Amino acid sequence: MLFTTDFWYIASSLSAATVFITGLINSKFNIVKGFWPQLVSWITGSVLSVAAWFFGLAQVGEPTWLAVIVLCGVVGLSSNGIYDIPTIKNFINKLPAPKKKE
Repeated sequence: MLFTTDFWYIASSLSAATVFITGLINSKFNIVKGFWPQLVSWITGSVLSVAAWFFGLAQVGEPTWLAVIVLCGVVGLSSNGIYDIPTIKNFINKLPAPKKKE
C-alpha cells in the first residue's frame, strides 16, 4: 500500500515545517518577488521529505521510491497553500486502484 496512515501524519508535519523554514529563508534573503518564494518552498519541502524518509521518520508504503516522490509532491502542494491535506487525500482516494496481476 502506497499511502499509509503514517504517510498522512508525516505529510502534514512536514508541510508545517516547510512553511516555517521557508518563511525564515525568504525573510533572511529578502525573497519576495515572482515565483522565487514558491520555488524555495518546493525545494525545502522536497529536502525535508527525503531527509525524513532517509532518517526513518517517514514510514511510507511500497514502492518506496514512488511514495517518497508523492510525499514531496503532497508537501509541496500543501505548503504552498495550493491544496490542503484533506483535499489531496480525498483526491487520491478517488483514483482507481491498480489491478493486480493474476
